[in-house]
Amino acid sequence: MSHQGMARAVERMRDRGIGPEAITVFEHYYRQLEEGAQGTVPEDTIEPLRDIQALGEVRFSDEDARLALSQTAVIKLNGGLGTSMGMSGAKSALEVKDGLTFLDIIARQVLALREEWDVELPLILMNSFRTSEQSLEILAKYPTLPVDGLPLDFIQSAEPKLLADSLTPVDWPQDPELEWCPPGHGDIYVSLVTSGVLDSLLDKGIRYAFISNSDNLGATCDPEVAAWMVEHGLPFVAEVCDRTKSDRKGGHLARRKSDGRLILRDTAMVAEGEERFFADIRRHHTFNANNIWVDLAVLRDRMAERNGVLGLPIIINRKTVDPADPTSPEVVQLESAMGAAIEVFEGSEALLVPRTRFRPVKTTNDLLVVRSDYFVLDERHHLVAVGEGPEPFVDLDSAYRLVQGFEQRFPHGVPSMLECTSLRVIGDPVFGRNVRCVGDVLVDGLRRVHDNAVLEGPVEATADTRPSRAKGDGLRTVDEHLRAILSTLEPAPSASVPLTEALGLVVAKGVRSRVSLPSFDNSSMDGYAVQAASLQGADTTPVRLRLVGEVAAGTAPTCTVGPGEAARIMTGAPIPSGADAVIAVEDTDGAAEGEVLCRAAVPQGRYIRPSGEDVSEGAVIVSAGDVIGPRTIALLAACGHASVEVHRRPHVVVLSTGAELVPPGEPLGPGQIHDSNSPMLWAAAVSAGASAEIRAAVGDTDAELLSALDEVLATADVVVTSGGVSMGAYDVVKSALADQGVDFVRVAMQPGKPQGFGYLAAPDGRRVPLFALPGNPVSSFVSFEVFVRPALRRLMRRTPEKRRIRSATLTAGLRSFEGRRQFGRAVVRRNSEGALMCTPVAGQGSHFVADLSRANALFVVPEDTVDLVAGEAVDVIVLDD
Repeated sequence: MSHQGMARAVERMRDRGIGPEAITVFEHYYRQLEEGAQGTVPEDTIEPLRDIQALGEVRFSDEDARLALSQTAVIKLNGGLGTSMGMSGAKSALEVKDGLTFLDIIARQVLALREEWDVELPLILMNSFRTSEQSLEILAKYPTLPVDGLPLDFIQSAEPKLLADSLTPVDWPQDPELEWCPPGHGDIYVSLVTSGVLDSLLDKGIRYAFISNSDNLGATCDPEVAAWMVEHGLPFVAEVCDRTKSDRKGGHLARRKSDGRLILRDTAMVAEGEERFFADIRRHHTFNANNIWVDLAVLRDRMAERNGVLGLPIIINRKTVDPADPTSPEVVQLESAMGAAIEVFEGSEALLVPRTRFRPVKTTNDLLVVRSDYFVLDERHHLVAVGEGPEPFVDLDSAYRLVQGFEQRFPHGVPSMLECTSLRVIGDPVFGRNVRCVGDVLVDGLRRVHDNAVLEGPVEATADTRPSRAKGDGLRTVDEHLRAILSTLEPAPSASVPLTEALGLVVAKGVRSRVSLPSFDNSSMDGYAVQAASLQGADTTPVRLRLVGEVAAGTAPTCTVGPGEAARIMTGAPIPSGADAVIAVEDTDGAAEGEVLCRAAVPQGRYIRPSGEDVSEGAVIVSAGDVIGPRTIALLAACGHASVEVHRRPHVVVLSTGAELVPPGEPLGPGQIHDSNSPMLWAAAVSAGASAEIRAAVGDTDAELLSALDEVLATADVVVTSGGVSMGAYDVVKSALADQGVDFVRVAMQPGKPQGFGYLAAPDGRRVPLFALPGNPVSSFVSFEVFVRPALRRLMRRTPEKRRIRSATLTAGLRSFEGRRQFGRAVVRRNSEGALMCTPVAGQGSHFVADLSRANALFVVPEDTVDLVAGEAVDVIVLDD
């Protein structure tokens, strides 16, 4: 079957006009796939990259640099459509800075280099057929850009997507272009040859090419790298940057043990179960920036020696034919990576470059930072950071993910980020003019950020939006501790789950209907299917129609309705051929055989539910970011889906500590109490949308706790402990985990001052967040509400992450600790006029479980308030929403 699949794929490529060289490369990779190639690079076959030459150590004279640059061309990979950002045209046509597109900036960078160094320096784009016209239209604004004898672009190859089960080309009539894919950016070498551009460059005396992505504004043509290549006779140079936590998914270079050659390992090339090695930034401490330098003469020789097939490692990319529809057929895309050519050229080198040469715009988070005043374009149109601190971290909510939504919410431009460390936005507020962000900013639940606003700290939709500050007593504020937690969390990975397990989860990928609803024309009434013309005048003179059959719901019609005929039909049954209306049974004599007497005229279409009236096949029925509810499940099921791609529900393991704890229901010994925290925290986790389990309470020794944690970390996504975090002699959690990556702090709150949070390493390399909560039941419950619940909802991408704060009127006075935010238990009810009234419960001690059970809300007293009297307003968090 696969042999037939290759033949059919090649036939399609020829019909499309794909050149023979590209077809040969496709056949090469197809045979590898057919033979069971996995395209993986096991960890035990490579060694981490060490002793890398740094760009800062490379120095050459101006004349050497100019000479090298005069032999260099700039080639930009420009086939991307920016679909992940909601774009349909060339991604490089997006306005990215000062009203200029990526291509405007690239063109101006090249023109500036020409003027500065007095060289020709060609710019050439590798376009796809979808990006070529739009890209060349932008470059037409620069009449001096073309170089005689060289084109401004060439078109990359295309290949059929293959059905995963049969390896035959997929058919997708809904959008035939989705049947095709690019062969990865490793196709550039073949396309340079087949387009004739490689020979044209060499004929012009251009020996070297600097190749990079068009959406990476930091990837400028550096004359000193070109001079380094020339002096050392290097055939291939790959730029790498120091790796951070943000780069764990990026490909990296390594040295192959078998022959000592440098190789590239991308995400798709990681062997199953070895993800922890790939993500280990201490082991593989650099990542591939996808900026490469190639000796074109050597490239031509290698291509000739290998008959046009460089033999780059295969990348088997498994996707769905429609990336927006996880239920569309699974396909295989055969790809290769441009940087993988490093292993083909003997004597290749890696070059460690500063992070400034890696400024890609992959998301709207990146777009905000680049558009902001943190960066400027200098006189050479290089993107230069002018902020004094590190580049701000930005995390925008899902409403901003697509460019259209981003532009709508920043109609007057993005905020000033010069003084900003991080910006997180929860919800979808519209930002006004001249907004300035200072420090760590959290915008939560606002509808609008007003003109000239200065955002500092948490900015929430509450009566008091000022950030709180604790006194100088070593305490961390509630908001500071919550930000410290949320800033480290990444959304849970997505997974396809059955509809019965998806309730309350956030959709990760948009879903299209597999069928039309209704899927066939059917009757909305019990009655008779007729031709409307047969009943003309029947409302004044009844008409008799001959019965030709009967159609029940769930059966296919076996009759055809002609003039003067009728078919008895039930609600939901398909409309038989020839009929164009239904007359309700109550407008007839209800005959079951022979003839039916009809006493009403009906227009065409009466009581017929046409196919697709509700949903058309292929229409988007659920969008990414939607929350699955009962009605969503009904729609998905009706449209043919038994599962849906969602952000996975985190699994919480609850673990209480204390030798005095006994499971509920078991007899108590001297000094013992029943463990109420574990079932309480289990229920709180489940009510927040997570799955949860309770592990038996552990005693008061470090060994017992560490042994229990070793067991639970294999399955847990989050661990919640209670007890053992204060200053006592048997506070086991603190003593066992203080040197294990868990920070123990005091938070300016009452109850719940002692808190712990950090990450433990699971056996499979995952970093599992651990929340260490106080042991008193009320302290533990409040801590969960304030810190754990928002974290779980962030993992699931649920918004809002925190419960809504409302204003209520106190029915009794209360006192609070100055400098601490008090979370007290209360009963909140509406009075006869509908206003919320707040009555604090009698017992506010942190051990009063009965009073906790009677409360349906928490009242919140700010740090700077000590006394509140009856009749005053107080913020409340209603727990039973």
